[in-house]
Amino acid sequence: MKLTKFAHACVRLEKDGKTLLVDPGSFSEDAAFERADAILVTHEHQDHLDVDRVAALDVPVYTNAGVAAQLTALGDRVHVVAGGQSFEAAGFAVSAYGNDHAVILPEWGVPCENVGFLIEDAVYHPGDSFTQPDRAVHTNLVPISGPWFALPPAVDYARTVKSAQLVGIHDAILSPIGQSMFSRFLNSDDRPYHALTPGNSLEIS
Repeated sequence: MKLTKFAHACVRLEKDGKTLLVDPGSFSEDAAFERADAILVTHEHQDHLDVDRVAALDVPVYTNAGVAAQLTALGDRVHVVAGGQSFEAAGFAVSAYGNDHAVILPEWGVPCENVGFLIEDAVYHPGDSFTQPDRAVHTNLVPISGPWFALPPAVDYARTVKSAQLVGIHDAILSPIGQSMFSRFLNSDDRPYHALTPGNSLEIS
């Protein structure tokens, strides 16, 4: 399986001639939308969901009820899933985790629904949360910025989820200097951290 990072929180996974697109948002390059056999969307915020460009792709979308409410024009192409469910999307085995977006400010409460996705028991995308999967993963995608982000829980999340490697996501608002700092906090000999720039790929074995 091949993972390609695009801007911010968007990633593309390719396996056996099929392509799964995760969180294609308003920051995502047009190249992210060039091909997809199915789409996963963790939550409704525009940096994870570009409604118009997703609607233009004639492929199934798997997401929570909050996002589905924004995609009613897509009809039965939209499949509502929630934490605890498992399903298949374009030949990829997917398990869903959690139901809540991280709190941005305490007085705002939980902003919206958010579901994390474990794909092929190998790649875990938490969306805007530090919800942890219930098993070890090969590649853990770690959010490294955002209005809801704080460094200590991010490091704790990265250390607690057993994984072979880490890849930083949710990074569009960071400068190159800020992005370069995260290797210091997240890299280790037994679990390397990869600061992929948009368009770069790595193999998931």
